[in-house]
Amino acid sequence: MVKIMASSEKLIEYLKRDEILFLCHHNADPDAIGSCVALKYLASYLNPQGTFKISADSVSKISRNILNEIGEHIDVEIYPKLPKTVFIVDTSSINQLKVNFEELKKRDVIIIDHHKKTDLAEVSKFHIIEENRPSTSEIIAEIFKELSIFPPKYVRIALLCGIVYDTKHLKLANQKTFDIISYLIKGISFQKILYLLSQESDSSKRTAHLKACSRMEIREVDGIKVALSYVSSHEASCAKTIVSIGADVSFVVAVRKKEKEIRVSARCRKHVSKYVHMGDLMEELGKELKGSGGGHSEAGGLNAPYDRSKSKDEIIKEVLDLCYRRFVEKYKTAKTRDNKMYNKM
Repeated sequence: MVKIMASSEKLIEYLKRDEILFLCHHNADPDAIGSCVALKYLASYLNPQGTFKISADSVSKISRNILNEIGEHIDVEIYPKLPKTVFIVDTSSINQLKVNFEELKKRDVIIIDHHKKTDLAEVSKFHIIEENRPSTSEIIAEIFKELSIFPPKYVRIALLCGIVYDTKHLKLANQKTFDIISYLIKGISFQKILYLLSQESDSSKRTAHLKACSRMEIREVDGIKVALSYVSSHEASCAKTIVSIGADVSFVVAVRKKEKEIRVSARCRKHVSKYVHMGDLMEELGKELKGSGGGHSEAGGLNAPYDRSKSKDEIIKEVLDLCYRRFVEKYKTAKTRDNKMYNKM
């Protein structure tokens, strides 16, 4: 269970504040919005007179469908006004947020997340970070259970969507996940959750997938197929798709001149993650590129500033080459270590 019992008074103290902003990462996915919707409800339950807002600089199409279904609202804005208390939810890197970081450091920041702990946690006054959880929504649902507060139906729908989405439709679920689903599902059709998460991809996403596949360069190390590609948007979805059609590892770069940033999404199969943790790799690469990154064992991403002195093609090639080199280095180091351990047996 989430280890909040000893610090529950502190969490409740923050949730009882008169004004709270709940921040989602860019292109907020169902796990991010489900977690924030649930926390917003919990805050209003504890302090009915408070003012609570959810904000993100962008929201995914599937998330918008869920928000419409449950009648909730998220303010889509960049550099929102920051009240004294700010919850950062399902977010591992400051570069995933369009906020004034210097102003953020002056606030009471609370982080609830399931990604690998990064430097972002250093600015927080309180945090619950559990990397072993497949979704942040599962952590939030556990908090409700421990506080003996049963959430209303619309909140449970939001949490279920977050859990099912981030577990890849339960492929990454464990016993705790199913226990939480059993707790949340009362009076809700699971088919409805699947329907809300299976809305057809929009044209731009399908086009991005096709372009990513057509631009793929495939390299190989020790029988592992590493696919490198680039798109202008939907890089995370493209990286996921490339692995689903046969690659063992994928790196997809998106250069956004308007936002002056580079984004890289990485995915790998489970057998590869035993040697290279994608979140660790992206965190290290993010720092090397003067940005930040993070993620999970099989999925990671980074954001870094765009060097405008170089052409787009130069940057794409340099970043993809760097991703491949660092992956190979970490893989070979881990493989050598395993071989030495095996030979000692």
